Amino acid sequence: MNDIAVKAVVSGRAAYQVVPDPDDPIILQIDGKLSRVLDISANGFTMPPNIVNSGRRYPFSLDLPTAKIPVAGYVDALPGQPDESVQCVFVNLSADEADAIHHYVLIRQKDAIRSIRSSGSSSSGF
Repeated sequence: MNDIAVKAVVSGRAAYQVVPDPDDPIILQIDGKLSRVLDISANGFTMPPNIVNSGRRYPFSLDLPTAKIPVAGYVDALPGQPDESVQCVFVNLSADEADAIHHYVLIRQKDAIRSIRSSGSSSSGF
């Protein structure tokens, strides 16, 4: 029998994470403060430290570049180490809000694949 080893970053979020396009960022307002999103997935996002306290629930609003209206609701800031980025998990999103986030993540995944393919094809001479 063959063994397969899988390694993954432990983040408290079990979904594929994408990094926002720096030229078209996600605008995050959380607990009345503006912040940037370091990465986002269908389950939540990562934000810089010292904006909110870990272990609490916060109201948020995300302006996704691909959505017509902001995604708003609540997130739980997961416990973590001080001065490290904060993992936030979405709480009870509506179907439309979840679809808007899934759509954005899918577009960013496709952009990443295109980028890998174009850099790989130019280096191999195809």
